[in-house]
Amino acid sequence: MHPNYQNKRIKYCMENKNQIFDMIEPSPLLKSSIIIKIKRAEIKRVIYQIVLSSVVSIFSILMSVVFILNIITDAYQSGLSEYISLIFSDGILITSYWQTYLMSVVESLPIILITITVASIWVFVWSVNKFLESYKNTKSFFYKIN
Repeated sequence: MHPNYQNKRIKYCMENKNQIFDMIEPSPLLKSSIIIKIKRAEIKRVIYQIVLSSVVSIFSILMSVVFILNIITDAYQSGLSEYISLIFSDGILITSYWQTYLMSVVESLPIILITITVASIWVFVWSVNKFLESYKNTKSFFYKIN
């Protein structure tokens, strides 16, 4: 394309920009159809987000309860309760051998289950946050529609 022609075309477009955009404006029926399809797709996306985040939050809280029960049973089986009760019965002995006592307590902790429980609680908090965020956006979105 010749440079002079391109400059003339840019100048013409800048002078007549309203006419150019009016030429590419879709018909009113097509425009309303496009807007309705976009709104339906947004509603569908928001509903999927709400359902998915609520399912994930319910699943993660149930798994957290199961993991907490497993932590309690493992703590009793490993003798953690005896180590903790030792604090109240022989506090002076623990102050003199605190390093050995601390290592015994750490060894008897079900650390993997505690880590998994904290992760599932974090997933629960994250999914509830996503649910509330989606719900808030949905309310404002439905106000825009109506």
